Amino acid sequence: MGPTSESPPDRPNFVETREKSIPREVATTPVELVGSPGKTFWKSQVDAAFEPVDCPTPPERNFSATVYSGPLFDAHIHFRSIPDGGSGSELSGENLGTGYQIGQWVCMLEYEGTSKALTFFPVWDPIARESLDVVKRTIDQYPDRFIPFIMPPDDDGSPEGFPTVDAEKLKEMLNVYPGLFQGYGELGLYERPGGAPAHPPDSPRLQDIYPIIRQNKLVVYLHPGENQSEAFERVLTANPDITFIFHGDQWIDCASCDGTAAIVARILENHPNAYYGVDELYGDEFLMRPEVSKKEFIAHFSDYAPLLEKDLANWKAFIERHPDQVLWDTDRGVGAPWSLDLDVALTLNDYSRAFIGRLDPDVQEKFAYKNAEKIFENR
Repeated sequence: MGPTSESPPDRPNFVETREKSIPREVATTPVELVGSPGKTFWKSQVDAAFEPVDCPTPPERNFSATVYSGPLFDAHIHFRSIPDGGSGSELSGENLGTGYQIGQWVCMLEYEGTSKALTFFPVWDPIARESLDVVKRTIDQYPDRFIPFIMPPDDDGSPEGFPTVDAEKLKEMLNVYPGLFQGYGELGLYERPGGAPAHPPDSPRLQDIYPIIRQNKLVVYLHPGENQSEAFERVLTANPDITFIFHGDQWIDCASCDGTAAIVARILENHPNAYYGVDELYGDEFLMRPEVSKKEFIAHFSDYAPLLEKDLANWKAFIERHPDQVLWDTDRGVGAPWSLDLDVALTLNDYSRAFIGRLDPDVQEKFAYKNAEKIFENR
């Protein structure tokens, strides 16, 4: 159990985070992507996504003795897409190029003191080629900041859709810039209300995709759905040379999620190629939702004591029993429109550091960044 009467630590001092370049051979000349010719409008949105962003100097933060002060690797960040409706569509300001720039993600990480991020880049038709150009330019400009994953839904907002394109389409996308991506996902395999049905990890579509994953030496990131744990374990057993990361608590009917921690623990203990991302560090309440205001989010962290008590009770023993297979992550970047705001980033980062500082000292760095770095160090 964590402390129940300790006040929030002082604002930590901004620390130098470790930058580690992971060399990869990436093609510099793109291959034409069939069915997605260049569009002047969409190209302009790609260019607009890279307009400069003013990023203030990070504040000085003085860490107390109980706060983790080392490097951080966020293993779950989402990028927004450029608009896909064409030049005649009404631009909502919620896309890259219309309301957001790549520099905002960079600034957020620099401001809070996170050295690297596993990042999901959405890619879909009719903007597949332009979306891939966004990824290429991002990694060219920030090679030590982002670990790029391709997230290619197939009309998943439709009941006839899927959480991913098929194998041939994925191969086509990956061949545009060979070697660019280090991972595939996040794939939401749960049912979407009004959209794509649940899709088990051992479905024929995904079985066709795993050989492509192996060929391209990619890591897979899944968010499984209800009643999919046994199917997931079959996939882990059949593909011991593929690394899988997963998160989420939807293994059973989540009107009552009792028992899900035991399912996650069983998977980790039986499958060394599985890693779990812990992003529920909010006092047992996920707050990166559009119906929660920024003011409510920040106010939620005004008193760390009850939040730490809940989070330590839920996660401390689990993390310490699986010290080599757990990752710190935040699941931010989309959803709540304020998730990139710098004061939000600092609030979440400070609390995460306070939580990590209560873990066993031998586990803190593994959870904070070493396990994530280990996954990608030889790719």
